[in-house]
Amino acid sequence: MSFVASTTRSRSGTRLAEIRHTPAQVRVITAAYGLFAEYGVAGTSLQMIADSMGVTKAAVYHQFKTKDEIVVATADHELVALEAAVEDAEAAPDRVEARRALLRQLVDFSVRSRAQVRAWQGDPAMMRVLARHEPFSGLTRRMFALLVDDDSETEWSIPAAMLAAAITAVGQPALAALDPNILRDRVFHYACRLLDLPD
Repeated sequence: MSFVASTTRSRSGTRLAEIRHTPAQVRVITAAYGLFAEYGVAGTSLQMIADSMGVTKAAVYHQFKTKDEIVVATADHELVALEAAVEDAEAAPDRVEARRALLRQLVDFSVRSRAQVRAWQGDPAMMRVLARHEPFSGLTRRMFALLVDDDSETEWSIPAAMLAAAITAVGQPALAALDPNILRDRVFHYACRLLDLPD
């Protein structure tokens, strides 16, 4: 697989790091983040977001016109660090070390954001919205193509799905009480084995 500099932007030409939110929008994003994780997108209303912020529904609507816009904004806000990790991996000369470093950051992110990972993976409404959002879907394609080390979607889609299942398992309720450091190390170990990488 060749790491091509032009792939550091999504097909839409928009980097997540270039998307700006006002302080008022960030407050809405923060409130929605927790509610989406607890109740799912379908179970969260604009009124619930407003109530958790102590403002009116109109105040939320002033920042985002639809709930879908809030879903997209929460993903954009959280995934900036992963975008930077993907760009670093695409530019790195050592393919194996680049893949290991990217995998480590992906596992770290997943363990640190277990509730949100569980919401993203297990919420059909959220995934439906994000699948239409090119900065998110484009970043996902680039990330898993790098990790699996194959440009062909036919070749990387199956191992990528298996890897995603392994990593997002951190959100399982049965693992909630496990020490984050132990969870991080074990998930990284098994993910390396799946990708035939040294851990």
